[in-house]
Amino acid sequence: MLATAVTKLPTGDGWAFEFKWDGVRAMFDVSDTGLRITSRTGRDVTATYPELAGLADGADDALVDGEVVAFRDGQPSFELLQSRMNVRSAAESRRLAAATPVTFVAFDLLRRYGVDLTARPYGERRATLERWLGERPDWTISPSFDDGPATEAAARQHGLEGIVAKRVDSAYRAGIRSGDWAKLRFVHTGDFAVIGWEGRADRPDELSSLILAAWTSAGPVYVGKVGSGLSGALATAIRRLLHDTPSCVLADEPPASPGRVAHWARPEVVVEVEFTERTDDGRLRHPVLRRLRSDKTVEQAQADA
Repeated sequence: MLATAVTKLPTGDGWAFEFKWDGVRAMFDVSDTGLRITSRTGRDVTATYPELAGLADGADDALVDGEVVAFRDGQPSFELLQSRMNVRSAAESRRLAAATPVTFVAFDLLRRYGVDLTARPYGERRATLERWLGERPDWTISPSFDDGPATEAAARQHGLEGIVAKRVDSAYRAGIRSGDWAKLRFVHTGDFAVIGWEGRADRPDELSSLILAAWTSAGPVYVGKVGSGLSGALATAIRRLLHDTPSCVLADEPPASPGRVAHWARPEVVVEVEFTERTDDGRLRHPVLRRLRSDKTVEQAQADA
């Protein structure tokens, strides 16, 4: 079941609120055939996270929905989690598990002792999950609250990714993006200089993404690329303003994305970009182009924007 993105939390009675964990969705399936952990796409990732195998001990039959999360200093870190994702080698998975362990954060119970719970209200499923895992201190349950504004304030205070609101009386609708679940993602915005652009390999002159930099006292700093939100009149307007140049303004030229051709431009255009966070090396996560900032100079596209 998937959540619908919202710009503010729902109000009124009948909602439960949880923190949004910056991890990867996973199903934890324990049956008489053993443990199977599957990704959101249905891929078997059991071997990728060997440190989670012990959670199945004594669990009998259960299907739990949740999120695999890597924590750094008590905070969820998707950047840290990326080193654990898509690893197929069992030996490598064991090595990484020792260096960068993950946690499975449970938030829904879909089957228990062979009984399908998906048609039952979320509130009932949640209560069953809490009764069961309340006796299992080795499991981690995503906290649930009934006060939306207070939950949002706490999430913002602790630097979490956002909030998920769930109707207490809602059934679990697998594969459906429903309004019964709503997600509020906290975002940031910043102004960045356009230092180049990319086109598809088969259409190299057709703009598909912008190459961005922030400006510091030492010069431009690469922050990544943005393609989301780049369409229609906005894309046309930006392309007209870009003056191509044979070389990149950066000392270390970033590689072109797979299947793309990079073009460099004089750093004259500033755009506003929405993003969820900056990685340790300054890259923007989940960037979305918002608007052209014709009112700002490149020097005002600061690294700490």
